[in-house]
Amino acid sequence: MWSSMLKLKSSFAEKGYGIYKKLKRILEAEYLGEYVAIELKSRDYFLGKTMGDALDKAEQKYPKAKFFVVKVGGLATASFKHRFSL
Repeated sequence: MWSSMLKLKSSFAEKGYGIYKKLKRILEAEYLGEYVAIELKSRDYFLGKTMGDALDKAEQKYPKAKFFVVKVGGLATASFKHRFSL
């Protein structure tokens, strides 16, 4: 059970990172240090100065979607279904 869940998460991250890699050169030239939220099915992406900004924009268009989020030029990645507050 756990291995199939890990494969699903890994597949999501791999697909998200694959889309980001195609956009990377364009995004890094102008938006280095900002965040990008990518909706995987449509490949639409949304930029923001913070992760919250990027997710707010993404959720306006896709309120129930799951997003791959990465800091442009950064190494760490994350995915979110809905934004949360701390």
